[in-house]
Amino acid sequence: MTLAPQIEGTVPIRSSAAQFVQAFHYRVAAGLLVGQPHPRSNYRVAEAGPGQLRIHAADWWTAINVGLNEFVLRLPQPGSVHYWVRYWRWAGYALGLSGLLGLLGLMLLLTLDVRGYIARHPTARLPGLSIDQDLLVAWAMVLFWGFVWPWLLIALHKRPLRRLIARLIAEVDAQAASG
Repeated sequence: MTLAPQIEGTVPIRSSAAQFVQAFHYRVAAGLLVGQPHPRSNYRVAEAGPGQLRIHAADWWTAINVGLNEFVLRLPQPGSVHYWVRYWRWAGYALGLSGLLGLLGLMLLLTLDVRGYIARHPTARLPGLSIDQDLLVAWAMVLFWGFVWPWLLIALHKRPLRRLIARLIAEVDAQAASG
């Protein structure tokens, strides 16, 4: 499902599994995203094994920062890392915030005289549209931004998240291979 907040893939590496796991463990402790401590880069290793790591965002600020909420790195064969990332906490924040704004917009459309406001204020109208069409645009905007946009945002977030995880793996691999 393309809207599910998760990605997976495989990235090539040069270091051995043991070197990579150890280097990634150090990177998490040092500050995963930039290699130094940062308030929105608080990650913890939840599980470590000879050929795998499971890492999660340790707090709310980190979870909503870039959406790297929980991920697993597996080294099933020499020369590659398979990653699996879930970002439900980030998605929940996007859905919750947009849903709250959408409900507020619906409440305003249902309780206020929007049609009368549009009729009384010509500057509130879109050029070339009737009052009914302007009202329809208002409803469409509330429904789109409140209830459709967060799902599109979840889907659009996959590409930058893939680039981020590939960058992190490459940086850690370079450190592991040189040290």
